[in-house]
Amino acid sequence: MTALADLTESLDRLVADGALQGWAAGVREAGTTHLTAGGRRTADEPAAIASNTKPIAGALTLRLVELGRLGLDDAVAQWLPELANPRVLTRPGGPLDDTVAAQRPITVRHLLTMTAGFGWVVEGGPLAAAMDELQVGPGPDAPPMTPDEYLRRLASLPLAGQPGATWRYHTSSDVLGVLLARCTGRPVSDLLAEHVTGPLAMPATHFPTDVAFESLATGLVSTVADQLRFLAAIGDGGGAVLGRASTRQMCTNQLTPEQRSGADDLLEAGAGWGHHVEVRADGLVGWAGGRGTIGYVDPAGGRAAALFTWQGMDTAGTQQAFAEFWQLFG
Repeated sequence: MTALADLTESLDRLVADGALQGWAAGVREAGTTHLTAGGRRTADEPAAIASNTKPIAGALTLRLVELGRLGLDDAVAQWLPELANPRVLTRPGGPLDDTVAAQRPITVRHLLTMTAGFGWVVEGGPLAAAMDELQVGPGPDAPPMTPDEYLRRLASLPLAGQPGATWRYHTSSDVLGVLLARCTGRPVSDLLAEHVTGPLAMPATHFPTDVAFESLATGLVSTVADQLRFLAAIGDGGGAVLGRASTRQMCTNQLTPEQRSGADDLLEAGAGWGHHVEVRADGLVGWAGGRGTIGYVDPAGGRAAALFTWQGMDTAGTQQAFAEFWQLFG
């Protein structure tokens, strides 16, 4: 197809210029997948997808909601008692002992929309430093500890804001993983295999072996083809994973202007946030990962596209590759 051929030419130039070592990309539309690759990479090569794990986490959670295992407005404290009585900083960058009580419980909906009160503290200060010291701060790798220890450490700190007040990135995804495992009594990997990767025939998408923490924020490895299967299912109304109502909810902006006010550093201009996906002003839905992966789908037109670069998102080459990626929806 012309768009993929044009992208191939653009990315091969970046390889020739030394900006990329290799890349793989693909488009899926009307049940047909087209894959291509360049440099020192192949189209079927797995990669750590970092935050491209998050949309999969959203779909898994909504599937368990559909099955009645939990509800969107359930308080998470019934499964995560560590979060039953959180304290909240009077200002996000302030002293850790200057707190007030939370005005409302943290709910499953708060986790799905990343408005639980914890996450990336863009303001800096003592809380951001404490999260880093305790190794529970946002980052491209899974927490280096067990889920119970992770939650114990996170709950020892105050929230940066009141539950439901402001979008804060990342941390809610890892808490979701602990929640889903506890409420079902099963490992996250088993839940994913039963409800997402199995039904969609995504054999290359899994957690690395022997990890202490199966992170729904950043823990999966995958391939371009597998990512396209997932995205296409979402674009097709949920496919074998979700019902249409849940998928529509997942792909609809859930943030008020006040909640979104702190998100300008991460969300595109005019974009909102659904249930663990970015919802762009042009209607595209998806997300990107800090290891240099990106995937979006156009629910209206049905086209899904993904690109893997195998190098950090903040490198110049990956930034240029991501800019070229959008031509697949042109």
